[in-house]
Amino acid sequence: MVVFLALVAAFANAIASICQRLGVEDAPEKNGPSIGLVRHMIQRPIWLMGFAVMAGGYASQAVALHVGSLNVVQPLMVSELVILVLVLWLWYRTPLRGRDLAAAGATGLGLGLFLAFSSPRLGTREPNGVTWLVTSAVVVGVVLTFVVAGSKGSPLRRALALGAGASVGFALLAAITKSMTDRLVAGWGPLFTSWQLYALAVLGLGSFLIMQAAFQVGPFAASQSTLILVNPFVSIVVGSVLYGESLRGGAWFLTLEVASLLVMVLGALGLSTSPLVAQVHEETSTEHHLLAGRGRYAIWRVRRTNERARTGPRT
Repeated sequence: MVVFLALVAAFANAIASICQRLGVEDAPEKNGPSIGLVRHMIQRPIWLMGFAVMAGGYASQAVALHVGSLNVVQPLMVSELVILVLVLWLWYRTPLRGRDLAAAGATGLGLGLFLAFSSPRLGTREPNGVTWLVTSAVVVGVVLTFVVAGSKGSPLRRALALGAGASVGFALLAAITKSMTDRLVAGWGPLFTSWQLYALAVLGLGSFLIMQAAFQVGPFAASQSTLILVNPFVSIVVGSVLYGESLRGGAWFLTLEVASLLVMVLGALGLSTSPLVAQVHEETSTEHHLLAGRGRYAIWRVRRTNERARTGPRT
């Protein structure tokens, strides 16, 4: 159930990224990342549908975190990259390079082997206030360190640093989400009086803004790579510290876990740097985009319009 819900969340994120990209394809190029672009997006049903799908994906991830562990759910979110490539291939008939196929296969294989070898275990404790405070302070300190590092330097360095900072923030966000769901099952009253809800709002907004900054200051591949790959590792550490989650120990299994993670990381890096993934997420370039008119539904509509033009109106 946990794996299924996490994969549903990853699938939703992949579909949301496509829907939101479609929502800006016909935006005026002069808008760029501006209020005008935001106004255009919220007027497009496809973009709003993507936002709704993304919200549904977060709900699925929250349920998965409630019944499962961070060291299972968060690594599975990496599968978003593989799902995105599969959707582009099956629905948009996008030709895939051998490199993309190999990277997708390596990502899926490495992720599956890691979960099989590590046999992640649920946490054995509920974190107290002091543990939350110390852990949150350390994580926020790491985020701020990355933000400071991303305030200067080359575009590549800034994108890497800010992407890593956002990813670390999202890892703590997942841990807070897990705790928040425990309050939610007790009713809406305990939820609105808990610190988790408000910490979630502040941290979520802050991490989102850092992520947007990472996209704008440097190469998308750099920010996307750190966003995707830093989160699982930080989540495993945070899950261990807060909830007592653990992985299978021993030198032999540790070697296999590291090797499988290395395969996953190399595959995910290959996908993150692929033009396929970059073009789907790039919202500031709208001309001759990868998705424009290539979806099966779009092709069907064109064919239907052409057939009607040939046969004339029905009587």
